[in-house]
Amino acid sequence: QHNTTVTTHNTRTASRNWHMSGMRGLILATLVGVVAGILPAQLELGKVGDATVVTLSNGFVQVQVDTTLGQLVSAIGDFSGEGHFPPASNALATPWALESVSLVGIVARHSGVPTVTVLSNTSDVVSVKLAGISDNGANPSALEDWVVTLNKGARGFELNVTGKITGKTALVVAVQHSSAFAAQSIYGLFDRGAVQQMLCKTPQMFGSVDRLASLYALGGGTAIELLRTTAAIGQQTVLLSSPKGFPQGSGFRDVHVGELVAQDVWGDGGYKTAVKQGLTWSKSTVIAPNNMNFPSLNLTTGPNIPVDDLESYMTGAYGSSPGALCTYDNEVVPGKRVAQIATSVSQNSDRGYRGTYNYFDPDNFISLASLIYSGNAYLQEQARLVLERSGAFLKPNGQLPHHFEGDQPTYLALSGATQTGPNTFWVKSALMYAKATGNVQWLRGYMPTLRLAASYCFDLIDSKVGLLNAPGSLMIDVFIRNNYTSDSNAMMTGFLRDFADAEEALGNVTGAAALRALSQTMANAINAKLWALPGTGLGGDDHYVTQVNPDGSTRDFVDYDSNLIAVAHRIPDADRAVKVLTRIDKGHCAAAQGGGPQYVSERYYGPGDTTHGNIGDSACAMGRIAYFDSHARKVVGGPISLAIFNNATMAPLQRDLKKYTWLHERYGCDGQQQTNRTPNYFEYPATVVMLLRELRYGINLGHQTVEISPFGPTAYNFHIGDVHVDYSSSGCTFNLPGTGTRHFTVDGMKPSSKYTVSSCQGSSFVMSSDAGVVTFDQDISCSIFLKLDSTK
Repeated sequence: QHNTTVTTHNTRTASRNWHMSGMRGLILATLVGVVAGILPAQLELGKVGDATVVTLSNGFVQVQVDTTLGQLVSAIGDFSGEGHFPPASNALATPWALESVSLVGIVARHSGVPTVTVLSNTSDVVSVKLAGISDNGANPSALEDWVVTLNKGARGFELNVTGKITGKTALVVAVQHSSAFAAQSIYGLFDRGAVQQMLCKTPQMFGSVDRLASLYALGGGTAIELLRTTAAIGQQTVLLSSPKGFPQGSGFRDVHVGELVAQDVWGDGGYKTAVKQGLTWSKSTVIAPNNMNFPSLNLTTGPNIPVDDLESYMTGAYGSSPGALCTYDNEVVPGKRVAQIATSVSQNSDRGYRGTYNYFDPDNFISLASLIYSGNAYLQEQARLVLERSGAFLKPNGQLPHHFEGDQPTYLALSGATQTGPNTFWVKSALMYAKATGNVQWLRGYMPTLRLAASYCFDLIDSKVGLLNAPGSLMIDVFIRNNYTSDSNAMMTGFLRDFADAEEALGNVTGAAALRALSQTMANAINAKLWALPGTGLGGDDHYVTQVNPDGSTRDFVDYDSNLIAVAHRIPDADRAVKVLTRIDKGHCAAAQGGGPQYVSERYYGPGDTTHGNIGDSACAMGRIAYFDSHARKVVGGPISLAIFNNATMAPLQRDLKKYTWLHERYGCDGQQQTNRTPNYFEYPATVVMLLRELRYGINLGHQTVEISPFGPTAYNFHIGDVHVDYSSSGCTFNLPGTGTRHFTVDGMKPSSKYTVSSCQGSSFVMSSDAGVVTFDQDISCSIFLKLDSTK
């Protein structure tokens, strides 16, 4: 229960035409109906400065309507739902208002006094109508009626608008709603693709008549999300981007009537042609402000993962990878629409690695994972389009483009090397999309393309040696690595198992068995030929060497990436796995010693060890290595591994992500971001998303399997996107995407105990193992309940 004190403000409203029905003396707050800590909906009339405002609030949202001018002057979110609404958290940098634009660019947004009617005043819903809002009280060109509604427990309020052109319009070129946002970066998710911009040096605008799936802005301490529930087709949406402190960094115009001179491109703006008499419109928009840097409209107000993890997850999922999407017209080359993704968000129309896209070495494996794990159907389909864009340019031998320069594919890395990474990680991304969405039909239709891409790597396997003969490095392109390398071979061992799972899901059981057998053959060869026994590489009996050459010679830098991939893929036995982690954790720049998560190697790659002497990645940490490091910790298990995962990897990354929203490309030996590296880079934010879902909460959806195996938490509620898991040893609830039967494996249950499994298809009993593992088969088409059974 919350104790709420309501203060009556100056409510002298002689000049206002108020309908008093049901207002209960103007103070409409009540504690009746407060359930489970959710504050009731409230409506209040008062003064803010010289203006009379109506305030609607419910604990999660406060919206203030200036009844003098007919404007939304404040929209503040409190993600916790505790009803704290400081003015500094206002998501609106300027009021949301109806305005008209003249031929010479003069903006009119000063309404006459509207008529205000309270439509609903209960603890469940408050609603107010403002009739007669105009762009210019003295000489209006347009009139509108607004209805603002807020429901109890909602994260957003609804704005319903009906309007019409009236009066003199010969000199008017646009009628619109307009507001600047406090957030720094704006994201428009249109049917034709995604558009993002941040902090342009001069004010810029982007106009589109395409259907807007959703719009949000974030960064700088607030966020705001807009979802249109109804809107006329063909009316224009305009995104705004301005310098920091303009005062806004972003903004939005909902153009009812008017057309920008330049469409589908960022520019200075400007409208053409006068508006016509008699035009009308009707629109409904849900608006959700937040006091954290992520869109919150679709998140439950009920139990969820701890707020620090939720903030990290959502900021990582919505701040970086969606902004790197370049899928709308003109985003890559003028006059063309292609599905490509950059390495960073756009700031002042500039991006990292300018003009290049779709790196899968493994960059976009990580960025697409973030989109897929958002659980947002729009972002998941954007990931699919990017995958198919690269897949359309496979060579006859199956080689995937390393990246695109403009809209043209190139098959060599920037360093000039040929890598195994693009094919491997591109296929893994496609399999991840199919598993996370449950889109088996797409997987079946696309499998011939995936088989061709996989065959490019399979053909590099030397059957006599049992190892892949790599032409270059797996995922650090400037490092000179070739022949029988530990990075590509460790990766291929796990990749073969992944591909076998896909083949089995499609009925190719024989092919799957052959792939798994080959994976085991490679694992045996890696252990026999790449392990640093005395006389092999640097020796030490505690790691895998960099490479073995056909003549038997070796190179050994004690590579952290390849060794961690090997442990993550369960190639060494338990004793060797511990030795690998112990060797790494003693390294001067390792994450366990305070370095960034996770460093590249123990020995330094000098100019002679890199292509063209490029040592840019020789002294840094990478998110991609932190990803495999964390999976290796989960494989080894135990309190030390968990502590390093929590404290050396997740803690610094989550701290910086919450503080800065966008992160640099690399970290250094000192554990800090390397500020001379690419800003606003996707890798670390997306890695945080992957590690939270796959490891901390242990939610891993397969083609035919569901594994729940958290690394640390013993109980949680996970409700993000299309994945809903409530987990504890006494029982679990699952609502997951996809259809058909899955084999469930749930760790952390009470040992040797009876559980009931129930769903819309009936119920049954299962026994947990001595280790507390429950397994069962269940159709995921409906909710599934696992409950500890107390009966004998």
